Parts: sequence; C-alpha cells; structure tokens
Amino acid sequence: MSRTRVSRISSGATGAPWAIAVFAHNEAGRIQAALRRIAAAAGDESVEVFVLANGCADSTAEAVRASAAIVANLWLVEIDVADKANAWNAFVHEVVSAERAREIETWFFTDGDVTLESDALTLLASALTEVPSAQAVGGMPATGRDRDAWRRRMVANGMLAGNLYALRGGFVQTLRERRVRMPVGLIGEDFLVSWLVATEVGRRGRRTNSPQCVFQPHAQFSFRSLSPWRLRDYRTYLRRKWRYTCRSLQHQMLVLFLAENGLAAMPEDVEELYAKAPMPSRLRWVGKDTPLRLLAVLRIRSFRRRASSSPTS
Repeated sequence: MSRTRVSRISSGATGAPWAIAVFAHNEAGRIQAALRRIAAAAGDESVEVFVLANGCADSTAEAVRASAAIVANLWLVEIDVADKANAWNAFVHEVVSAERAREIETWFFTDGDVTLESDALTLLASALTEVPSAQAVGGMPATGRDRDAWRRRMVANGMLAGNLYALRGGFVQTLRERRVRMPVGLIGEDFLVSWLVATEVGRRGRRTNSPQCVFQPHAQFSFRSLSPWRLRDYRTYLRRKWRYTCRSLQHQMLVLFLAENGLAAMPEDVEELYAKAPMPSRLRWVGKDTPLRLLAVLRIRSFRRRASSSPTS
C-alpha cells in the first residue's frame, strides 16, 4: 500500500465548486508554469488545486511549496508510488473528504507537463451545464503532429484524453459510493474513465440516446512535441511506443474481464489483471507495431505461467 501525505500550501475561499487534480511525476521544471496556466484557465471561478506528486525523485514537491502566491487553495499530495492510476484512486477516494466531495460540482483532471489554454476549465464546466445528460467533457489537443486525427478519434470513440477532462460531481459521487478503483499499474486511466462514463459505471445492457460524454474543442491543452533533433527524445519515443502497446493489451483484457465478471470484480492491480483476464491473441496483425505487440503478449503469458506455478497462487 502506498503512503500519502497531504499538505495545504495556500488557502482561499472555502467551499469552492471546482477541484482539479494535477498529476505530476518529476515535473520540477514545469509544474509552476502549469499552475499559472491553471489559474488563468479557471477565470474568476474558485477552484481547489491538488498537485499529486507521485513517486517524484526530483524537487517537484519543493516547487509546489514555493507556489503559494501562484494559486489560492493549493494542496500538495505526496504519494510514494510512481503510478497515475494509483494517484487517481487516492484523489477520488482518499484525499478529498466525504463532506467536501459532496460540495464539488465539477472535478477536473490534468497533467503537470501540459499547458492549459485560457478559460479551458470554464469552457469544460460550461459544456456540462449545456448538456445535462453528460457526465464527462473532454478537452482537446492544441499541438502535436497527429492533432487533427487525434481530435477526430476522441469524438468518434468517446475517448477522453488524460491530459485534460472534467467529470460531473454526481458521477464522481457514484464512483465513490460504489468504491470503483482503477487497477494499480494500469496504463491510460483515461480509457477506463471513458469506459465507465459510456457504460454508466459498468451497468450491463444500459442504453441511452442522451450523450454521456461530450467534447469542448476550444478547451485546449498543449505540450512539447518530440523532436528528431533531440537525441534523448528517441529514447522517450521508444518508451512511449512500448507503453502504448502494453496499454492497448491491458485495455482489451480489462474490458473482456469486466464484461464476464462485472464491475465488482475489478482487479486490484495489473498483476491480478494479467493473471485472471482473458489472454489476447499472439497472432493479431497491427502493422509495423506487430513485433512489439507480440513481445508484450509473450511477456504477459510468461507472467501468467509464473503466477500459476507459484506456491501462493
């Protein structure tokens, strides 16, 4: 179990209707700029800002402590495990008290390495007001070579981007009441959130013509794109490709597992997912990424064999 320490850095008006989680892993050089943009993106609305510094080995926490003048209602949440899904669980279920959670109208989620455009949070909140049936609203990328195609995929698939999205307070209350937690180690928490929204928190056979997830094209986020002229970006690119491959397999396995067993059977972590969920095929063709996918599938199969032969299994 991870350890969590919560510190209040600055205080403002109590009972703010908005709360935002800022996921930060070794973001000492970028977190203050991100906080300045969050303050601008909120406009005149009062918001509590929680920086979830997870598994940081740099001075991210110190940079947040030095940011009291940048953001009112600023909190630092130090989590010893470097894992976004675990940090998401901590924010939704532990950091915010039950009494405070009932007061929050809109919950926002963003990353500490992105820049929010002006009024992005205000635009997301307005979208929830304009579409009463919607439980989630997604922001959209302002940068990236694949930006336009990414935007189209988000809308076509109802898929939120973890860089910036908002959830209605009542939806988060349902997650809290049903104790819905993400498997620790899951790559791409935005996928699971999108699935929970689309299925109305895993209710089988539920169909509705009312939109559950909408997108606000003017609520934008930007980030530094990888450059072919930076040698260290090649390593980042390869790590990212591997994570994307593993993420796709995890999502496939998780959806099949939950479809068979229901939401109450949500795995506690990725190891449990790998041990219990239906195995993905080794022979699926995914273009030039096929060898990488095959390697990932073989690693999962190897883990399952070791887990099944363990005396404690």
